[in-house]
Amino acid sequence: MIPKTRQALERSYRRCEKSFVNIDKSLYREYQQMAYEDIESATKEQSPRWAATKAYQALFLMCNAVLVKKLGFYSKDHSCIITALLFHGIIPEESLEKIHSMLEKKDRLFAEIPPKESFFEEIANIRIARNNYLYLPKTLRNIKTPADRIIEEVRELIRLLGEIE
Repeated sequence: MIPKTRQALERSYRRCEKSFVNIDKSLYREYQQMAYEDIESATKEQSPRWAATKAYQALFLMCNAVLVKKLGFYSKDHSCIITALLFHGIIPEESLEKIHSMLEKKDRLFAEIPPKESFFEEIANIRIARNNYLYLPKTLRNIKTPADRIIEEVRELIRLLGEIE
């Protein structure tokens, strides 16, 4: 769950600090490269289950690339990556607006959500879809977004994240 108040965000960040691993900032390029490789691999995957999993992994790696580039640390904890991105405000407003517009065009926004929230909510939505593909038997999956649409969306998200200076 994404913290909704500054106080909740600060508490969440303090809990996450132990998951952050310092690393040389120049290594962000390797995280980016892994993200691009994973999204390409996802497009070639025959199984929707593994395609969605690889697509989400690509997004996870690109978010870590941004953390490494800007702050010099990464995290293996998916929630802590989102928390750190939010806490430090390192996704520029311009990038958030581009992501928001992209999500609007793809009819991914179901309500009036501010651009800052839409990006982080969408990461959570993609993670939930990945979890459904990965952990539930086919008969119990209630998946609203097919794997090929997840891949397309993640490809666009990592492209936009890769543009962050």
